[in-house]
Amino acid sequence: MPLCNAIAIHARQRPDALAVSISGSPLTYGELHHNIARLHGALAALPRHPRADVLLPEDARLFAFAAGNHPSAATLLAAALATPHAVQLLDPHWPDALHQQTLAKLPPDVIFCLSTQTALLAAADHLGIPAVCVDTGDFDAFLAAPADIPWTVPSDTFLVGFTSGTTSQPKAFARSRQSWRISLDASREAFALTDQTHTFAPGPLAHGITLYAFAETLDLGATFYGLTHFEPAAAHRALSAARRIVAVPTLLSAISHGSAQDHIREITTAGAKLDTTILGKARTTFPNARIHEYYGASELGFVSLNTHGLLSSSAPANSVGRPFPHVSLSIRQNGQEVPQGSPGTIFVRGDLAIDGYLWGGRNSGFRREGPWATVGDIGRLNNDGSLSLLGREGGMVITSGHNVYPQEIETALAEIPGVEGAVVLGQSHPSRGQEIIAIVGGAVPLAEIKSQLAIRLPRYKLPRRFYRVEAWPLTSSGKADRAALLTWAETKDARLAAVTA
Repeated sequence: MPLCNAIAIHARQRPDALAVSISGSPLTYGELHHNIARLHGALAALPRHPRADVLLPEDARLFAFAAGNHPSAATLLAAALATPHAVQLLDPHWPDALHQQTLAKLPPDVIFCLSTQTALLAAADHLGIPAVCVDTGDFDAFLAAPADIPWTVPSDTFLVGFTSGTTSQPKAFARSRQSWRISLDASREAFALTDQTHTFAPGPLAHGITLYAFAETLDLGATFYGLTHFEPAAAHRALSAARRIVAVPTLLSAISHGSAQDHIREITTAGAKLDTTILGKARTTFPNARIHEYYGASELGFVSLNTHGLLSSSAPANSVGRPFPHVSLSIRQNGQEVPQGSPGTIFVRGDLAIDGYLWGGRNSGFRREGPWATVGDIGRLNNDGSLSLLGREGGMVITSGHNVYPQEIETALAEIPGVEGAVVLGQSHPSRGQEIIAIVGGAVPLAEIKSQLAIRLPRYKLPRRFYRVEAWPLTSSGKADRAALLTWAETKDARLAAVTA
């Protein structure tokens, strides 16, 4: 059933049921459907901007949204999901120049942003793009009288997303409605979701894991709880009404403390490997919750899943699980499948992958080989059918003639009790070519770390130097900022403390 139908049915059957609450700004299903109809009427009346990258139906418009987790996101993102219109989802943390370049490459018919984003407003004005400030009265004034919402077409685009962009030109991709419809049906079963799965997702809506949780929740008819900005006290207030958490590991760690939250039944996490310390903290704080750890990518959708139950996990804890339902995996080198247990590029066959980038990524990232698709991650299929991640193409470290994948070492570090996050990098070395360094959180003694690694890894994969970090530098999506950490190591930044004993 298309998401537009699902929201309409929830609004008709339970108009007073809470659909969305972002930092205490609520919308019932009746109010949300009414707002969507008003926004559809306003968007349909706009003139269309000529563009070749994204083809939309005649009655559809492309609108850009750059206001982060402002409460207006509930109406705007739901409209992209439930009407013929499409959203160009811009990350508010991007630098001004990147916003300007992106608008010039793909001009939307209107942009919704904050009144404080003056450079973005100036760029829109220069390009002749109407701008609506959602934090003023302009947004309500923009909405028109409610209009009948037409049927959506499965093959049409509803989302223009971006895979990166903090330091370089982002890679843009388009998502069809059908790809997410298939994905929603699969995740409903895999994550055991119902209309009572009220979900708290504290991360940025500009990133896939949070936006997808928003779509999942509205499809179910449950309540989505979000935050304009992450703050622990506000997070715990939102948690009290939720039954499920969706968050990257760093945010999951931030809310895994205090008294036990017995009412949380499901947790979904992705974006980085879930280490044993965070898993242990989550199990203590949320003792009745199953923890679904999945590996995927914006371009591929779901790839694999490891569900950590109350007593055991569905796959080894050091893996990223087994193939997601209806997904096939192939580990390849030079177009040929490698033997089981050998490293290679992870290829995926299923219904969730994009066709290709709109721009960017011609020499890296997503590509296809026949029905198989990859984003360039390196991994291996283990004898038990589980998948282990080893790194990225181009991310391999060559040290003293040996090929080493940092992810494999990070996974081994994550298995050591007390290690609170780990990043492994290759740093230039005059004789070895590259030297392996490890940056870890937590207070585990160095001797213990080394002895634990020695029983897990061959000698040539053991880091030569170790550093501790008290506060991880993070990207806007909540992942450890590897580029910043490498810079800190190379410049001997005081935020990295060398560990010698």
